[in-house]
Amino acid sequence: MTAVGEPILEVKGLNAGYGAVDVLRDVSFDVRAGEIVVVLGANGAGKTTTLRAVSGMIGGSGSVVIDGQEMLGKNPAEIVRRGVAHVPQGRGTFPELSVLDNLLVGAYIRKDAKAVQSDIDRWFELFPRLAERRSQLAGSLSGGE
Repeated sequence: MTAVGEPILEVKGLNAGYGAVDVLRDVSFDVRAGEIVVVLGANGAGKTTTLRAVSGMIGGSGSVVIDGQEMLGKNPAEIVRRGVAHVPQGRGTFPELSVLDNLLVGAYIRKDAKAVQSDIDRWFELFPRLAERRSQLAGSLSGGE
C-alpha cells in the first residue's frame, strides 16, 4: 500500500506506439490518492495510446508503477487487479447484459461483495437514470445513458 502523499500511479519516460510508428515519447506524470487527473489533447495527440500503454494493452518502454510495483510489460489482467483499467470511449458495454450485470462484470475480480454492492449503490445514486434502468439491456441505452 502506498503511503499518504506518495503517487499511486507513476509514469516515467513512457514511449509507445504501433509497429514502427512512435506515438509517445518520454511521457511522464503521476497520480496521487484523491486526485483527478485529466489527459487533454487534439485528435492524434496520443491520449488513447497513453491509456493503452498504462493499462498494458500495448507494449512500450519506460516505467509504469502502480502502488510501488513496476507494471510495464505486465498482462492487462494483472494491471486490472492493481486497480487500473482502460474503459474506452463509446459503446463500451456488453449489449446483451443488463446495466447491473455490466457493472458486476467490472467488479469480476473483486472478492468483497459488500464493498462491490456499496460501489454500485454509489454509482446508481450519482446516476439515477442508470438506476432506473438497472434491469434494462445495456444495448438498448441511448448514447448519453
